[in-house]
Amino acid sequence: MALYFPGGNALLLLVPKTGSTWIRAQVERLGIEAEQVGDPAMRDHDFLDAYDRNSYDLIGAFVRDPIDWYRSYWSYRMEGGWRPQYPLDEHCRSDDFTTFVRKAVTILPGALGNIYDSYVGPPGAEIGFVGRQENLAADFSRFLRRIGVDVDEGALADGERINATAVRPDYPEELKELITVSEWNTMARFGYLAGRPDPIGLGEMRARYPATAEDNRLLTLWTEQIHWAPDDVKRQAGRPVAANTRHARVHSNFALLAQHKHGDPDYAGQRYRRALELDPGHPRTLCNYALFVWRELADPEQARRLMLRALSGRPRHPYTLGKFARLTDREFGDPRLAEVLYRQSLDGNEAQQDVPVELADLLVRLGKPDDAVALLRQRADRPDAGRLILTALAATILRTGGDAAEARRYRDRASTAGPPPQPVPA
Repeated sequence: MALYFPGGNALLLLVPKTGSTWIRAQVERLGIEAEQVGDPAMRDHDFLDAYDRNSYDLIGAFVRDPIDWYRSYWSYRMEGGWRPQYPLDEHCRSDDFTTFVRKAVTILPGALGNIYDSYVGPPGAEIGFVGRQENLAADFSRFLRRIGVDVDEGALADGERINATAVRPDYPEELKELITVSEWNTMARFGYLAGRPDPIGLGEMRARYPATAEDNRLLTLWTEQIHWAPDDVKRQAGRPVAANTRHARVHSNFALLAQHKHGDPDYAGQRYRRALELDPGHPRTLCNYALFVWRELADPEQARRLMLRALSGRPRHPYTLGKFARLTDREFGDPRLAEVLYRQSLDGNEAQQDVPVELADLLVRLGKPDDAVALLRQRADRPDAGRLILTALAATILRTGGDAAEARRYRDRASTAGPPPQPVPA
């Protein structure tokens, strides 16, 4: 259903959680000539495509700041129940507001933007009037004036708030940041980005690499998502993760993107340094910056200092130990120490794929071919063995004079194997 104003041949679409109930009440209270039209099954919220746009002199609708909209939507569902026919309800329902937001931004990123498009049209093809729920009385008065209905704005402002929910969950800044990233395009389109902080520099990243702007947004959400479980454990133990650490992770991943996808080492270096300004001791950032210094700046000594700095704070950090082993072997000619470091890395995280492959290569060079084959076979014989391990084992068997038929079997398995599950970065 929607509101049709015959005097101005105008249609007002009623977008959920943007003041629709209030608007209908004021129309009735002030005696404004209007009628409900459309499909009753839509529960007062017909989409734009249910109507012939050319049949009306003006079509209007209201939007709302996504940060407020998600809280209002969840609160409404907590009081009125979830409706599985709606995607947000089907996929994201939760009695916990944080869980609801996390599901929404990762399962249905930009969901509200899609909802708004259904009412106001896509960018570049909008309807004639888009008001904002934050200025509900003033904007509804403006809509009425556009269609020739003279109503005192003060009388509208006197209308009581309707359909307000009693449940008002806490809204920590972390969740606001998630909504901002998820609904970035919508917030920019309707003017809601103004005044919102951008601690990860997403706007800058999108401007620098416009062709991959959406990839950058999704990378941000992925970076947040893979850390929720370990961060929640720390929070429950009374060790909440600082916002600077969360932001540093994204800066670090943006640096990797600039370095490896865009071939932009100058900007990658800037992003690494920003990450380390926010969290000087973050081991993965220090290690990745060390690899950057080694590869892009050809400074293995500085790379070693950075890795040692990372290990001074997290001596058993598997990722850094593995990269330090590679640096030690390839730049400092100490394969024995490299073997120790590789094994320490695997002790900390058995799920790594590149470390056993590199260690097997080192063992062959150290005259331990049987150890190399055994190391890889132990992992290759698992049901979830990935392509990298299977391929490396086949090559190692042949390299060390082993059974060619066995090598072929592993190579055949590798041809159909998928990538293994990725370990969670720390």
